[in-house]
This record gives sequence, structure tokens and C-alpha cells, in this order.
Amino acid sequence: MAGLALGGSLVTAPLSSPAGAATKPVIVAGVSQWGALARVVAGPDATVVSLLTDPNADPHNHEATTSDAANVARARIVIVNGAGYDTWLSKLVAARSGKVTTIDVAKLVHVTTGKNPHLFYSVANAITFVTALESALTKAGHFPGVVTRATTLLAQLRGLQASVTQVATGCHNVKVAATEDVAGYLLGAMKLNVVTPESLRLAVGNGVDPSIQDLATALSQLKAHPAFLIDNVQTATPLTNQMVAQARSSHVPVIKVTETMTGTSYVTWMRGVISQIRAALVVKGCLK
Repeated sequence: MAGLALGGSLVTAPLSSPAGAATKPVIVAGVSQWGALARVVAGPDATVVSLLTDPNADPHNHEATTSDAANVARARIVIVNGAGYDTWLSKLVAARSGKVTTIDVAKLVHVTTGKNPHLFYSVANAITFVTALESALTKAGHFPGVVTRATTLLAQLRGLQASVTQVATGCHNVKVAATEDVAGYLLGAMKLNVVTPESLRLAVGNGVDPSIQDLATALSQLKAHPAFLIDNVQTATPLTNQMVAQARSSHVPVIKVTETMTGTSYVTWMRGVISQIRAALVVKGCLK
């Protein structure tokens, strides 16, 4: 069967339901961010299931469950984050019988394994994903209203992107700190200077202890009053808690973020994070 080529993603099998099928096609996403966007684009004509939805659990520790396998087995479309973030999902797709449409976001945005896999913290990546999903569903021909819904969503995402660009223009190279790189794509798009040692951020993200020297450097940097500290509450450790305590002692705003989306709207979730960053930068004086 002919597949659809979506910017390097692997896409196979038709998206339509069999003639006379009583149930809606199922779209399964590993992470809730891509699932939330897919739910808006597909609308009422599909059932969208996100597998990682608990903002109190570390998604890096997730192991595939029987429920995950059952959802993948009935899916018509599976959305993989990729870049090594949800290899358990890719294995479930490979193990299921029959072909399935797979959209790998990392392949869409040309990010390879070993690079920062938190692709959902990039509004630009979200725009690319929504555009690709709209194209796939439009070609399938069984999702009335998909173009209208996608157009509305893309307008909202571009509004967020404009806010990000405004920060990049006004606050280029302003120093900020981070316990790890969960929001790295967002901070990079804002052209902010993350001063915390990269080796410390990578160590925390990989669940290992950074060096004593890196920790000492990070604490010293917080005493020098960066604009804010980004703290991923889902990977909290005694070390990251020490950084948070130092930030508060030094009157540095602490912006707590989650790796798994809270709520049901990607736009609302990202707008909340961006708004917190902007508020801290207004205090810093680079934004009005």
C-alpha cells in the first residue's frame, strides 16, 4: 500500500476506517503534548489516547504496560516523540500485528537520538507537527473540518511564537539558570543564556549525580542573580532542591515546570510557562 511521506517520518497504511466500522479511528500518542494537539486537529472524528499523562511521575522511568500495548494494538495512527524519549512505544509499534500509520516527531524536525528529546517545549516543533498531521488527515478524507480546526490551532501557536520572538528580541543573552534541559528548546528560541553547566543539566536529566564542581558552579551562579531558575519538578532530587533553595535565598524567581503536560490544552500549558518567563524578564528589565 502506498504510504504518506511526512518530512522524514515513517508513515504506512491507510488512515480510513474499514467500510461499516462502528468505532472511530484511534490515534495513540506517547506524550500528552502531541496527543492534545492531535485531539484538536482530529476533532470528534477520532479517539485520541495519550499514554504519558501523570505530571507527578518521571516519564524517563516509564515502562510499557499491558494497557499501552492494548491501545497501540487498536491504533490507526501512533505518534512517537522519538529521539530516544519513548523507545518503549516504538517497540510496541514494531511488535503489533498489521501495519499502522506512525508519525515520528523527531524525524519531522530532524532531531536525532542523543540530542535533547523534549521536543514539545518548542512551539516551532508543535507547528511542524500540526501541519504534518493536518496533511495526513486531509489526504485520508474522513475527517471533515480538519483544515478549519488546524488553521485555528496554528494561528494560536503562531501567537505563542510571536511572544517567544519578542523575548528573543528584547532579552537576547540574558542569563538564566536551569536544573536540567527540559525547557531547553524554549529557552533557546528565546535566545536566553543558560549559564548552568551543561554537564550538570545533562546529568540531572539522565538521573545521575553531577560533579561537586558543577554543583558548586551552579550555586555560585545563582548567587549572581540570573533572571530566573527553571526547575523540572518531575525530576526533583536533593541536588535540584538545593539549587531551588539557593535561588530562593538569593531572591531569584523559581519557575516550576513539568515534563508531562498539565491540563488538556497544549496552547494553555505553553502559554502558562511563557507567561511566567516573561514576568521574570519584566522584573529583570529587558521586557515591558
